[in-house]
Amino acid sequence: MNVITPESQVEMLTLLESAVAAHANVVQVRIIGGEAVIETLATGSVVDARPIPLARCAELLSAAFRLCDEADDYQYDTSRSARMTGLKAALPKGLTMVFMQFFPARDGQRHLVARLTYDSDTCCGTCGG
Repeated sequence: MNVITPESQVEMLTLLESAVAAHANVVQVRIIGGEAVIETLATGSVVDARPIPLARCAELLSAAFRLCDEADDYQYDTSRSARMTGLKAALPKGLTMVFMQFFPARDGQRHLVARLTYDSDTCCGTCGG
């Protein structure tokens, strides 16, 4: 079981604020070698990337899941999906929803994909939003 701290939840919300400031549409965590890399993408191009230790990644992903609506127990390193609409914590201004997909940690692969939906976006309905 991962310990989820308020600091981890604040860190996740800060990542979203930075993504909104960059007009990004995706925040993802990739596993590369023995570390995780948080990447912010705007129209498919990486606009920011920063490495974090894998242990820190586990805490951050667990905190991200707990911020999602109707979140139940999250087992780190499993496949899950959830929506964050601001029910548990206010989203940055202009952001209406974050659809999160969690994947098992695999080298070279994405571990988390967070798709950002803005007030001005038109919903295609595929995420249930």
